[in-house]
Amino acid sequence: MLATALAVAVTSLVSAAPQAAAADTLLSQGKPTTTSVVGGAQYAGAMAVDGNSATRWSSKGGVDPGWIYVDLGSNVNISRVRLQWDLSCAKAYTVDTSSDKTNWTSVYTTADGKGGVEDLTVTGSGRYVRMNGTTRCRTGGGFGYSLQEFQVFGNSGPVDGEPPSAPTDLVASEIKSDSAKLTWKPATDNVAVTAYDIYNLGQFQKSVPATSTTTVMTGLKPNVNYGFYVNARDAAGNVSQASNTAEFKTPPAQDDPIPPTAPKNLRSTAQTANSVSLAWDAATDNIGVTRYEVYAAGEGKVGDSTGTTATIGGRKANTEYAFTVKAFDAVGNAGPASNEVKVKTKSGGDQVGAVTQIATDNDVPWGLAFLPDGSGVYARRDAQDIVKITPSGQKTTLGKVPGVSGTNGEGGLLGIELSPTFAVDHFVYIYHTASGDNRIVRAKLENNSLSGYETLLTGIPRNKFHNGGRLRFGADGKLYAGTGDGQNKNNPQNKQSLGGKVLRLNPDGTPPADNPFFAEGGNARYVWTYGHRNVQGLAVDSQGRMWQAELGDGTMDEVNLLQKGGNFGWPGCEGTTGSCSGFIAPKKTFSTSSASPSGLAIVNDVLFLAALRGERLYRMTISGSSVGATTAHFEGTYGRLRTPEPAPDGSLWVTTSNGDKDSTAGNSNTKILRVALN
Repeated sequence: MLATALAVAVTSLVSAAPQAAAADTLLSQGKPTTTSVVGGAQYAGAMAVDGNSATRWSSKGGVDPGWIYVDLGSNVNISRVRLQWDLSCAKAYTVDTSSDKTNWTSVYTTADGKGGVEDLTVTGSGRYVRMNGTTRCRTGGGFGYSLQEFQVFGNSGPVDGEPPSAPTDLVASEIKSDSAKLTWKPATDNVAVTAYDIYNLGQFQKSVPATSTTTVMTGLKPNVNYGFYVNARDAAGNVSQASNTAEFKTPPAQDDPIPPTAPKNLRSTAQTANSVSLAWDAATDNIGVTRYEVYAAGEGKVGDSTGTTATIGGRKANTEYAFTVKAFDAVGNAGPASNEVKVKTKSGGDQVGAVTQIATDNDVPWGLAFLPDGSGVYARRDAQDIVKITPSGQKTTLGKVPGVSGTNGEGGLLGIELSPTFAVDHFVYIYHTASGDNRIVRAKLENNSLSGYETLLTGIPRNKFHNGGRLRFGADGKLYAGTGDGQNKNNPQNKQSLGGKVLRLNPDGTPPADNPFFAEGGNARYVWTYGHRNVQGLAVDSQGRMWQAELGDGTMDEVNLLQKGGNFGWPGCEGTTGSCSGFIAPKKTFSTSSASPSGLAIVNDVLFLAALRGERLYRMTISGSSVGATTAHFEGTYGRLRTPEPAPDGSLWVTTSNGDKDSTAGNSNTKILRVALN
């Protein structure tokens, strides 16, 4: 049988001495069951796995969906599922497998259930097997689902751990203002590819069955840049690396050569020492104005708005500025400038003060930390090297990190952190993507040179996106690392996977014995919290508590206060949406369009969150165990913001991230900024 052949094949890969595969047997009889609902005590789930077809599980009449799953006790290979129905069968249902009761993979789907005995050949693995009925054969109010026997067959041989190959040659065609066709060459797998998952710039869009290597993406917006790619998935839940990216810009919804008119009556409505508030009368357009850009004389664009007001931060105190505004329509036509208004800021200083540029870079400055002498050290993601920079902007390259691999997305050289005892041991901790995983290494920094690299932890899942990467030493002297799910939703709830977690390590890379799941062994020894999608920010407050920021999928981004052993819900729960019961709720959420958080910093118990897609810096006060007043700064002024880090002089350094996602060094346009905090 297929599962027997698979067990032999996989065993030969993981052991030098071939082992005989276990025969397929009945695994479910007498095992614990869980059901959505029962029609009475005499119809409990156990009646479907007792080997007696005279008894049955029956759900409550008239209720859809209805489901039952059986706990097989451990992860196994599943080859066959036998369903013996009473008259109240399921017309439409799926058979699903799971390792954790949270993330389910469908191994059989039908909308034409026949009832009677259905003997299904399937390929999958997991500890839990579920029949999930969505439509009953008998739809009257008095009928539910009625399953006389639910039998699962398989073996306990090696579970398939080999992911499919990456799909290739992804091409976009038939590009319209609201749709595009994607076509790719199929992936291969040691058993079989079961589905393809479609992403746009790291956000999941939809899945298609393995029988399809083409799909039409609908609901696109006109005049917008897209970057689609495809991952293959097998029945065991293994996910491939990503295909190439199909990048394109949708055309305008209609031909529109007419630009908007100029905004009128630009005026200042308020001034502080470091900001100016502006307002103007709306421009007009033959179709419609979609946004405005604000310009300062001698600087260029300093802000944007979808309305007729904007607050421009980063100003110097007691200084005069000249502003204009332009309107844009949906196809990108820019209208003429408004009248110019001159505004003088007040004396003194705001909480978020003036901004000065320390330096520029042609790569992506990802991780940032500070040396005892006040100089910064930052990791360049695609150039794969680490640079020292003084507060005056003088740079010294400290060395290229060996073994770094890009992902043609957001992998590469990522987080950097200094040892709390750097003055004595000179250790620099680094998180980077390698050819097969993400990993944590450390090196010594002496005489402006990095050397003596040690690998502390390997096996963190990697993919085109969702690589995590942030490092932070806690008040307890332990190293915390934020990881991504590697675009595999099974990882965050699996404590034996290092993906979708905040990990906690001793400085030498060993797992601390007081970690919450140390007794479970394996990778679980490193896990501090789990149920995360893509951790991008870590920061410690004055009480020694660790705060965290993570990217949502398409609805909500999160700021969390970590708790030892806490489960934060992904993929079932995103922010406060989805199935969130029993999970730890975030302390603050943002829409993904206004945030897409990256780095997180704390200064005087105030959180500073850098936003990529939102192109702004959030300031959030910590109030007890909650997040209090929140203000946004620099919206649209500097583009995508990557990493904020408290500097020794009391300011905040912030790196921008206006660059590519192709892992090619030297083709970005970024800055390192100093933000005064008053």
